[in-house]
Amino acid sequence: MKKILLGLTILSAFAATAAQAESTIGARGNIDFVGSINADSCSVRSTGASSSGANMQVDMGPVAAKTLGTEAAPATSEGGLASIAKNIDLHVECATGTKVSLKLTPTSVSGKGIAVTGGAQNVQIMLVSDQKILDFTNGNTTLDAPYVEGSINIPLTAYYTRKAGSDVADVVGGQANATVAYELSYE
Repeated sequence: MKKILLGLTILSAFAATAAQAESTIGARGNIDFVGSINADSCSVRSTGASSSGANMQVDMGPVAAKTLGTEAAPATSEGGLASIAKNIDLHVECATGTKVSLKLTPTSVSGKGIAVTGGAQNVQIMLVSDQKILDFTNGNTTLDAPYVEGSINIPLTAYYTRKAGSDVADVVGGQANATVAYELSYE
C-alpha cells in the first residue's frame, strides 16, 4: 500500500509541475491601422480605369496611327475608320442634392488636347464629354455635373488623336502617356 501511495504522490507532483509550466510564446508583433479622415463629402470611381486611392489609370492600349482622329473629330480617322475610344465615366457619390463641378488640368497641353510623353510624336489625347470636345487651350476645363436620381455621372471618353495640322504620315510611334489632374468642387 505504501508503494501505491508513494507512486500516487510522485504522479501528483509531476502533474502539479506540468500544470504550472508556462506556455510557450510564439510569434509577436503589432497590428498597425493607417488612414486619414478628411472633409471630402464626395468620392469618385470609374469603371473604365483602375484606381489606387484617388488616382486612376486608363490603359489606352496599342492604337494604330491610321485610326487616329483629329482635334476637331476625335472619333473618326482620316480614312473613315472608327477611332478607339476609352470610356472613363466618373461616378461621383455625394450627399443628396450636392452640386458638383469637375476641374481637369493636364500636366502639359497640346493645342486643344493633352500632350503625351514617351516617344510618340504628333499625337495627343482628346477628352469628350456628352459629345462635346473638351478644350484645354487655357490650361484646364471645368464641367458641371448634375445630380440625377441619386447619383452623379460625368461621362468622359478619351481618344488618341493627331495633333492639329498633322497627317497620319507625320505620326511617329512610341509610348504615348499623359496625366490630367482632377479636382472636385461641391456645395
